[in-house]
Amino acid sequence: MPKNTKHRGLSIVLLALMASLSLSLNAGTQNAERHQQYDKAWDAFIEGLQRARQTLIEQEQFAPPNQDDRISAEGYRYLLAHLERMIDMNFRMDPKFPEFHASMNMLRKWTIENPDTLYLKAPIDATGYYKVTGRAANHQEWDTSKRGLSGPKAPRLVTFQTITNVPGDSGGLEEMADCTNATLDFNNSFSLQVESDGRFEILIGAEKPKGYQGNFLVSQNEMTCATTGTTAVREANYLAVREIFSDWENEVPLDMEIQRLDSIGAQRPPMTPADVSNTLETIATHLPNQIRFWNLLHAIPLEVYSDENQDGRRNLPLNGINPPALPFTAGGVAGAKQLYAAGSYQLAADEALLVVVKAPLEPHYVSFQLGTPWGEGPDQRNYVSSLTGHQNPVSSDGQRYYIVSPTDPGLQGWVDTTGATRGTHSMRFVFRDHPEEASMPTATASVVKLSELAQRLPADHPTVSAEQRRSEIAVRQSHIKQRWRGH
Repeated sequence: MPKNTKHRGLSIVLLALMASLSLSLNAGTQNAERHQQYDKAWDAFIEGLQRARQTLIEQEQFAPPNQDDRISAEGYRYLLAHLERMIDMNFRMDPKFPEFHASMNMLRKWTIENPDTLYLKAPIDATGYYKVTGRAANHQEWDTSKRGLSGPKAPRLVTFQTITNVPGDSGGLEEMADCTNATLDFNNSFSLQVESDGRFEILIGAEKPKGYQGNFLVSQNEMTCATTGTTAVREANYLAVREIFSDWENEVPLDMEIQRLDSIGAQRPPMTPADVSNTLETIATHLPNQIRFWNLLHAIPLEVYSDENQDGRRNLPLNGINPPALPFTAGGVAGAKQLYAAGSYQLAADEALLVVVKAPLEPHYVSFQLGTPWGEGPDQRNYVSSLTGHQNPVSSDGQRYYIVSPTDPGLQGWVDTTGATRGTHSMRFVFRDHPEEASMPTATASVVKLSELAQRLPADHPTVSAEQRRSEIAVRQSHIKQRWRGH
């Protein structure tokens, strides 16, 4: 081999080795930087978990006072449920590739949720157009508000709302006053255009296309904040859907899909180290903030534990109920057109809180449910811890009776505290049209000894045997498994 050829070959090998070494060094530097990024995000995530734990126990974080073993144990489960929800939604949500997510289920309960409701959210942004396609089972009751259809039928009420944000991420009550959380537009089953076979479509975008005649929701809207007086263009980040069930034996969820029109068939890019790190840091911030926000809501504006502002009354009166009205807290993204009434309870084993409701105009939907100090509805699958208008019909005197007690009195209208001796209770009313003042529902509440209940009820008030109660719970178990798909 010629000498110069031999040297040239060695030079090529050396250059290749140097290039390889350079690539290895660069890769090593990149790996080190990437792991530093992960380490920083992971440390923030763990620190966020610790701060979230403190919100369960510290009075400085407005944790529920006088916690017994049950409240404490439920608090840890509540924290982990928030974490599970945030992991699921933060890693899966993408407004370019939207899908519906269950905000609530039998684990992830928060916001003093309605146990009759399937809460769904899909991420959107105001730069795109989205189409929801769906199909409802027999929806005749949407048109008439009459009850009584049997066989598979649509939920009692369905509401679609474009909203700005989910309450609680800031960790402070200020967001309730600055219109951070707002509903931009809504449509419900009273006005939704539906084909005879139950099919429907909803278009969502910043502006309705010229000549479009179908269901439409705006994702961008100029709004004036009632509390601050400021006017600004607000953009929706979510489509929120509430499917509300009254007849749990026959009503079934909608079949539904959402698509962003300019992303159909496109491929979602894989996650990057920055995506993962940013998500970990977001969860680290939002997890303790969410728990603190709902702690604050119970303690201050709702006044569950005391007369916080010393005005001589509590917004959620103890063993009482306030008049049905539009929501006064976190109302920006509350269910559109819903009226609320609420209170708190503290009972002995031989006592009941008797709530009597009279509605001159029968609501399309009415419900009664309990809440824990963490803002969760107690187990509605295995206990009668909530009642709808279908489940608790009007009694012979034209009123509804709700009997809140840890002990089953064997009567229609019992709402099981699941053994808890204190908590909150709330009602929701939905009418086709807002009632005149004279037709507004009224509600009263008083503590009654179980032994004296019969004296406060109509003589023919229905009794419920142990066997009937088991059948009642069996319906609930079957429905909840179907509502959340059970798998």
